[in-house]
Amino acid sequence: MKKTIALISGVAAAITLFLPGEAHAWGAGIHVAQGSFILDNLRLTGPAVAAILQSHPFDYIYGCISADIFIGKGYKRRDDHCHNWSVGFNVLDGASDEATKAYAYGYLTHLTADIIAHNYFIPNLLYATPATRGLGHLFWEFRADRFIRKKHWTLASEVISMHNKTNDDLIKRVMKRSRLRFGAKKMVFKRAVKLNDVMLYKEYVEKSHNSARLITRKDVALLNNYALNLIIEMLLHGKKSLCMNYDPVGTDHTIYAKRRRKLDGLSPGIFIGDSLFTVPEEIINVRHIDQEAVRL
Repeated sequence: MKKTIALISGVAAAITLFLPGEAHAWGAGIHVAQGSFILDNLRLTGPAVAAILQSHPFDYIYGCISADIFIGKGYKRRDDHCHNWSVGFNVLDGASDEATKAYAYGYLTHLTADIIAHNYFIPNLLYATPATRGLGHLFWEFRADRFIRKKHWTLASEVISMHNKTNDDLIKRVMKRSRLRFGAKKMVFKRAVKLNDVMLYKEYVEKSHNSARLITRKDVALLNNYALNLIIEMLLHGKKSLCMNYDPVGTDHTIYAKRRRKLDGLSPGIFIGDSLFTVPEEIINVRHIDQEAVRL
C-alpha cells in the first residue's frame, strides 16, 4: 500500500513539474536562497523580527516554501488563494509562539518575493514563449532555479522533510484544509522538490530551444535583488510597506500576457527584451541592498 501511495505521489509530482496552469514562479530553490540571505543579514530586518528568525531559522525557511504546497491553486483571483496578503497576515495573526511567528514571516517572505515573479518575471516569459509549448509557469520556475546553488535545493528538501506539525496545523487552520487533503498536497510537493534535482529533467530544460536566450543568470539576479529589497521592506514595515500595493498572485498581468500573445500571434523569436511589463520605479528605488551583486 505504501509503495502504491509513493508511486502515485511520484507520478503526480512529475506531472506537476509540467503543469501549465500553476501559479508558481520562483521555484523552491530561489525561495530558500532568499530566506537564507535574510538569515545571513538579520541586521537589515529590525531587532524584533531578527530575534525571532535567529532563534527559529528552520521554521522561517519552511515558511519560505510552504505557500507552494497548495498545488492546483492557479493564478485566478480567489478570496481563499494561498498567495493572498490576507492569508499571509492571518498566518501571522494565528501564530501562537515564536516558532510559528518565524514560519509566518517566512510565508510573508514568499508572498513578497512573488510580487516580482508573478507580475513581471512569469508574465513577460509567458508572452515571449510560444503558446504551444504547454509548460507555462512551471517550466520557467525550474528554468530560473537552474542558477541556484545546490545547497539551497538540499536545504529545501531537508526542511520540507522535517517534522513541521505545529506549522502545518497553523496553515491548515488558516486555509481550512483537512489533514488528509493537506497531507496529500504536501507529499506531492515534497516529491516535486526532490524530482527537480533529477539530471534528466535538468538536461531537458537546458536543451529546450530558445529558453537560454529568454532567461539569463543576469536577468534572474537582478529580479532577485528587487525581490530581496521588497522582502526587507516588508519585514521592516509589515502592512505599511510598499508591498501591499501589489498582488502576489499576479492575476491581472498573467491573464493579460496570455491574451496579448494570442492577439499578437507572436513567433518563437520573441526574447525577454520585448517585455510587456517593466518593474515600476517605486520598486526599483527600494534599495536596502545594492542591485548589482549576484545573490544566487
